[in-house]
Amino acid sequence: MPSSRPDASGLPLLPALAWANVALHGAGLAVAWFGMRPGSVVSPLAERMAYLAGRPPGWTWGWGVWMLCTLLLVAYMAALRPLASRPLAAQLALILAAAGMAVDLFSDVIQIQVLPLAALAGTTAPATFLAFERLALTGGATVANGLYTAGVLLMTIALRGRLQVPARIAGAATVISGTAMALAGLLPAPELLAASTGPTIGFYSLWTVLVARDLGRRT
Repeated sequence: MPSSRPDASGLPLLPALAWANVALHGAGLAVAWFGMRPGSVVSPLAERMAYLAGRPPGWTWGWGVWMLCTLLLVAYMAALRPLASRPLAAQLALILAAAGMAVDLFSDVIQIQVLPLAALAGTTAPATFLAFERLALTGGATVANGLYTAGVLLMTIALRGRLQVPARIAGAATVISGTAMALAGLLPAPELLAASTGPTIGFYSLWTVLVARDLGRRT
């Protein structure tokens, strides 16, 4: 008779992927604070346009780091999928994360390539800069992050019987702060975005480590 036990072939990868997520997302937060903050919506319009017009390396490399974070997030979800006791929910979680990745990468390309050009021409056409900025912000913070948040929720549900309470709490906290971050990008609300980004990344990173630990113990 075929076994209904989840496939554990991807289990050895989980700790490495979890800690890679922690390290790279931590680096992303650091570069966001030191290299990207002057060009973000938390800064006054004139200041961020002047900053971006110079094509600062911190801005370009910072978004590059976040693009790698996106790839690692999806890789981690893909490694979790065969380990889930609820395969349909896990498959949907992976699909949502992959869709979020597509939107996120497109939004990051706008941040890297289009916004500096729009900022350079912004003295005569600030509305163009604002339009591209809103597109990138809504795509990344609301659409992509919203899809990631839904993916974490579904994957936590898919693994529910195999996770201990701390991992489930970390998943719920990721969903709550991720929802606030998505709302902040939609409004937009720069203060809420700044306040929710750190907790979202922190709780997600904790979730990856706790999930890997629990699955390693129970498989």
